[in-house]
Amino acid sequence: MRRERGVRVLAMAVLAGACGAAVAGPPFLTDDPDPVDLHHAEINVIAQQTRADGGRAGSASAEANLGCAAETQCHVAVPVAFDRPAGAPSQAGLGDVELGVKYRFLDRPDDGWSAAAYPTLDLPTGNADRGLGNGRAQLLLPLWVQRAFGPWRWDAGIARLVNRAPDARDSWFAGLLAQRSFGDALTLGAEVFHRTSTARGEPSAAGFNVGAIVKIAANQNLLVSAGRGLTHVESNRCSMFLAYQLEL
Repeated sequence: MRRERGVRVLAMAVLAGACGAAVAGPPFLTDDPDPVDLHHAEINVIAQQTRADGGRAGSASAEANLGCAAETQCHVAVPVAFDRPAGAPSQAGLGDVELGVKYRFLDRPDDGWSAAAYPTLDLPTGNADRGLGNGRAQLLLPLWVQRAFGPWRWDAGIARLVNRAPDARDSWFAGLLAQRSFGDALTLGAEVFHRTSTARGEPSAAGFNVGAIVKIAANQNLLVSAGRGLTHVESNRCSMFLAYQLEL
């Protein structure tokens, strides 16, 4: 039934970052406050999915992040979503298009503290009846904070997801991410996160991801992460993320 399918896909999409509940600083769910530099751009080509007891859901997407003003990043992402429920036909098609603006309002390089707001709007361009979208627009309102010192960066944040789709409910997300750089060639990271219930009948859930950012050429990076749920694990047996990043 549509309700059962929609609830399952919604919960999986939040964990995969597949639908704009996309709290995400590739390759992690927890983001950082750093915008793209003014007059520069960042292009990401992304494949991601979450496997659960009820099947798999995810997306292949292209996103652009532009340094559109001082301390400000403009963001657009266009996904091709897929839903492969157990015992039912697979679906694929345009997902929910995502638009956002990140503004860094605090930047203190002397002691390493920074902070940003990053409101993001998902447009209901995906077909909810086929499990490819939310069915209504949803708004993500996050606050991200970072402390950087030496080769270490610690990112943390909370986000409110406003979602008025049928059977959905507004929810909270919190994440903590630690990353260590090894020169310019490699950065390793690990995060833990928690989200409250995103839909009626769905419990809250926590999980973790580990990942890496690998420099493969000048201005080109490979981003990869994998993880799973720590609670409510039937909704997140395994999450995977892979992206190619081009810096312009």
